[in-house]
Amino acid sequence: MKYIFYLLVLTLVFSACEKVIDVDLNEASPGLVIQGNLSADQRVAEVKLTMTTSYFDTLSPEKVPGAKVTLEDDNGRKIVLAETLKGVYATFGFEPVYKTEYRLTVETKDNIYQAESVLNPPVRIDSITWKYDEGTSFFDAGYYLNVWFFDPPSIQNYYRIQIYRNGLLKRSMDDLIVFNDRYFDGNKVEISLYNDPYYLNDTVRVQLVSLDKNAYEYFSTLGELINTNPGSAAPSNPNTNFSNGALGYFSAWSSDMLEVIIGE
Repeated sequence: MKYIFYLLVLTLVFSACEKVIDVDLNEASPGLVIQGNLSADQRVAEVKLTMTTSYFDTLSPEKVPGAKVTLEDDNGRKIVLAETLKGVYATFGFEPVYKTEYRLTVETKDNIYQAESVLNPPVRIDSITWKYDEGTSFFDAGYYLNVWFFDPPSIQNYYRIQIYRNGLLKRSMDDLIVFNDRYFDGNKVEISLYNDPYYLNDTVRVQLVSLDKNAYEYFSTLGELINTNPGSAAPSNPNTNFSNGALGYFSAWSSDMLEVIIGE
């Protein structure tokens, strides 16, 4: 059966097709979930294949081995990803090219699934500032961050912010932060982060991820579903850029990081 709960949890640990698939809590045939990432920073492409499980199933989702996974750019350069672990396919030392569209193809014994993603260049973080807040009924007392950067002009840019506190990536639902430059194209930007307070001597590393439109729409609709249905037993699925009914996403991305230590 097709269930979003597993996909939500899996995605928060890190869309040509605009269809949103509703979840059916009755038993049905399992569907394929694809998590594909091409990281320009690490020069790695990694794809994880699993099957959806029953909403009430407490077992780990079934991994999908034996697939053929290929990555191709718009110049015809093609790489076959090796299965490094059961259901995990990867290639290392990949030389990404910015402003290039990449196509991911997954061939299983039953079907062929494809998705495209454009690799945009990273946008540099200018600075990170923080200010102490006494706290309210909505926010705890502590230091809150502001991230500053210059948005490239005359280009549609899509962003995700990920935060590491004292070396650990923050993975809660409140930490899914995505936005675009619709209202600040070409300007110096201040992003205020009120998802969590920080304290003196915390080491905070902020990662500003540059996405393409398809990946942005996946994470954006995922965030909307989390906020709209935080306790729902059967929310819908976020938009996917995969063909043939696969769930998940393929994202080519780059990023910039800046680390600070919170002080008075």
